[in-house]
Amino acid sequence: MSDLHPDKGPRTDEGGGPFRIDAFLDRLAPALRPGYAALPNLRDLLGDMLAQALAVWPQLTLGADDFLVFLAGHLPAELPPEEALGGLHVTDLFLACACARSDRRALEAFERDYALEIARGLSSFAGDEMRGDDFKQEVRHKLFIGKPPAGPKIAEYSGRGSLRRWVRITARRTYIDLMRARQREPEVLIGDDIVSERASEMDPELVYVKDRYRQEFRTAFTAALGTLTTRQRNILRHHFVHRLRFDEIAGIYRVHRATVARWIADARTQLLERTRALLRDQLMVEGEEFESIMRLIQSDLDVTVSRLLKRPSL
Repeated sequence: MSDLHPDKGPRTDEGGGPFRIDAFLDRLAPALRPGYAALPNLRDLLGDMLAQALAVWPQLTLGADDFLVFLAGHLPAELPPEEALGGLHVTDLFLACACARSDRRALEAFERDYALEIARGLSSFAGDEMRGDDFKQEVRHKLFIGKPPAGPKIAEYSGRGSLRRWVRITARRTYIDLMRARQREPEVLIGDDIVSERASEMDPELVYVKDRYRQEFRTAFTAALGTLTTRQRNILRHHFVHRLRFDEIAGIYRVHRATVARWIADARTQLLERTRALLRDQLMVEGEEFESIMRLIQSDLDVTVSRLLKRPSL
């Protein structure tokens, strides 16, 4: 008889404590429930996750069923059940769940092991007054108390990325929200002319990614730009730096404006593909994180081309 059929009594896994699978299944979105209920090893998977979390956080008093309910509410619909469970940062999620429930020891553990990420998250911004204790308390309030009806922000952590990175991004977003509320412009300390947008028009995660990888991006993009032909670079310069229209560029080269449009599109595609190839060799990231970086680069491609082509050496 299968152990994963929902029941009213507790199940006990060695090292994982008692838990009831129905607590997990009942909390799942109705559309997800059949897929998880059909997993023959669901009980083992959940037991292993609990054991892993408790091995890292033995001092926490979070109940197994409470964690499973929290877990079930954060599973992505787009992934197969086993892949979704296997891709989680389980120990981070366990701590976040305990913090969301105001567990004193969990809050102490967060303060000891994760609070530094708040300061790190603010390192991209100017304004000493927003890096002091008062602002850090604003972030803590948002994380662990929040405002009704939303509640603690940390309850939204899904476990699909590291908690450290999530805390940094949350600190950045809190900073930008407060600056907007004060009708001030957040000043971004990127230190690179490639990233030129005003921070209020940028997603905080975009600021973070471009700050983290700005040197690698600049090196790869400059190298990729150097592989274009002289004509390709000149056409891009006419369009992005000199702001000439397609028909004006067509007049210079005595071609149809549609030809110019095709030349520019081809040069942009070539630039992106070569930047991708060079970055893949340089960055120690892969999969969805790498694709996210490339999407961010593509979204800012025209501004970057304009900045670099103003340099006489290119």
